Amino acid sequence: MNILVTGAAGFIGSHLVRALTRRGHRVTGVDRKHGRPTTSLPAFQETVDAAQPDVIAHLGASCSTIRSLTDPAADFHDNAVGTFNVAEAARHAGGIPVIYTSTVKVHPGADGKIAPLGLSKMVGEDYLRLYGDLYDVPSVILRPSTVYGPGQDGSPEAGWVTWFLRAFLDRKPITIHGDGSQSRDILHIDDMTTLLVDICEYFPRYHRAEPYDVGGGPRNEVTLRGLLAHLGHTDVVHDERLPGDLQQVVTDNTDISGAFGWVPSVSWQDGVQATLEWMRRHP
Repeated sequence: MNILVTGAAGFIGSHLVRALTRRGHRVTGVDRKHGRPTTSLPAFQETVDAAQPDVIAHLGASCSTIRSLTDPAADFHDNAVGTFNVAEAARHAGGIPVIYTSTVKVHPGADGKIAPLGLSKMVGEDYLRLYGDLYDVPSVILRPSTVYGPGQDGSPEAGWVTWFLRAFLDRKPITIHGDGSQSRDILHIDDMTTLLVDICEYFPRYHRAEPYDVGGGPRNEVTLRGLLAHLGHTDVVHDERLPGDLQQVVTDNTDISGAFGWVPSVSWQDGVQATLEWMRRHP
């Protein structure tokens, strides 16, 4: 197959590119880090027309809640505009199927609010559904919980799991927004990559209008405090909760598992240990 991956230099995107390449697929990578963002429609359309992909895996995005709160304009530009351009380019290229990674943060938080990140991702979902209805551009929309693992930038903006691990290894203090009782069913990158490869190769089996929730499931639920206790890290500072922060995320994977049998296979304990070992080798 011929597959175009946006966000190809990012955490999930780079794992997907390697997995697809190992399976013999031809992959065209697009990433703003390489001067090829989705936010320029003419440039992206040119890339799509030249690549002639069988499917577009749209992973390129701004994924930081904090960044979306401090710079909502940039968040909207990267996420809403970028996803609109993917849908429009797919339409002009003849209705290329699109796989879109949205976020569980489209749901309101404990305070009833949605952070700009969640709203900009929801706009992308709405446009893809619209393009499916009006222009026959098929899509598969995923709403993943926290995805983590080797290769992820261990910074506060990149993801809380790897940030906690990096701070633990570097003996740095961690700021928790709230009391730390918030929980997520964290999903290892290997499981996420396996699912994305499956959707690329068997897109019609997954295609539907409604999004799929995707996460580690009940067995992989861990609180922020629970992960810190597992690590034995006690250098913690508490701050106010962020607007739109979800209290508990435990994904029901029934729908996505029913499509083709995918289930998470990496326990959070094993995944955290493997990620720690990788981070020790890559300080």
